[in-house]
Amino acid sequence: INAPKSNMKKTLLTASVALNALLVVALCFMAFSGNTLAAPVRSVSVNSQVGRRAAMGGAAAGMGLAATRMAKAVNPTSIFETNCGACHQGGGNNIITGHTLSKTAMEQYLDGGWNKESIEYQIRNGKGPMPAWEGVLSDEEIKAMTEWVYEQSTTTFKDVN
Repeated sequence: INAPKSNMKKTLLTASVALNALLVVALCFMAFSGNTLAAPVRSVSVNSQVGRRAAMGGAAAGMGLAATRMAKAVNPTSIFETNCGACHQGGGNNIITGHTLSKTAMEQYLDGGWNKESIEYQIRNGKGPMPAWEGVLSDEEIKAMTEWVYEQSTTTFKDVN
């Protein structure tokens, strides 16, 4: 398949969410219809059947939510637009002139220079008017943002000054 990786990720994410939803529906149906995968137990009281159904329904919902959360892909573009775009719109800097997200500016202004470790440190800890994002963004999101900013600094944000 010659599909771009981003389309492949979206397709896999959509398929994963759909399968998880199907699993939740199937488990809830089994829980509330009285159908089971095992042989029926003849001496089950009504109260234990209700409890079993509620437990299975709760477990199915929990598994579905957990699986959907795990399947959720980190989208650095969305994270940037939501959290960083107000000050760094288009890779620029609306607060401190010249301190843009271009490679050239980071080589000049970023503590430690233009490298992934320095970019990650800045995202995690902030500096001056830039807030620290550690504790706000997950480690996975911070690492994704580090990679994304590093890549954008030589492509999309290359000529921003």
